[in-house]
Amino acid sequence: MKRLAVLSLLLALAGCVPVAQPEPPKIELLSFELVQLDPFAGAADFNLRLKLTNPNGFPLPLQESTLTAELAGAGFGMNLFPLDLAAGASRETTARLSVPVVQGASALAVLVSGKPTRFRLMGAMNARIGPAVIPIGPFTFVDREVSVGQLFRLPTLRLGEFRLEGLTLRASLEVQNPSPIGYSLLGPLRLSIGGRSVAEARFNMRVAPAGVSRGEVAFGLTGFPGVGAVVVEANLVASIPGILQSPVAQILQGGLR
Repeated sequence: MKRLAVLSLLLALAGCVPVAQPEPPKIELLSFELVQLDPFAGAADFNLRLKLTNPNGFPLPLQESTLTAELAGAGFGMNLFPLDLAAGASRETTARLSVPVVQGASALAVLVSGKPTRFRLMGAMNARIGPAVIPIGPFTFVDREVSVGQLFRLPTLRLGEFRLEGLTLRASLEVQNPSPIGYSLLGPLRLSIGGRSVAEARFNMRVAPAGVSRGEVAFGLTGFPGVGAVVVEANLVASIPGILQSPVAQILQGGLR
């Protein structure tokens, strides 16, 4: 009984010993990539590849943590998943950063243009030390410039066969977007038949990122057509308000049935 009492006392005293604050892990940003910018979903998604190093002489079991990722002065929440770091060791991990289009418009405009902008990763990381989960920080873990390169590429427009319905010519229009950036494609389309301009239509289509979008265009005839090729002159703009304005000009050939 006496030995049991002494052991219980020692365990109680051990539980009162304060937990030492570990040194924060070092974080290196290895890559910063735009997955997609979808203004219709309201967000731009980025993949971050990170290298974390434990500077302590003991293991550092990191728990799920929410940090602040700052782009061009605007802050957004980013989650880091649990990661066990051995003493003095490094490991790589990935994280997904979702930036709302409205709140992040200024930063996204800079990145889409191909220019660099300042990126900071800040906050506190949670680590399990013994029986307790303690926050380490807040600290600024990353402070550097990032860029994603020139990702916008011109779409390919394909015009289907025209069909005449009364005084209206209708045709399908397919847009192949090779970019991970979605946008509205809008502007005038001018129709010529046999070298004569006979109609103009306003075009407005939502173009999804990295995919094919389809729509229809309708021309109300205002002139007498000639005999010959059916040609549509497209003077459009790929637009995300406050982020992207890029001209898209193409000459399209169509057939009349």
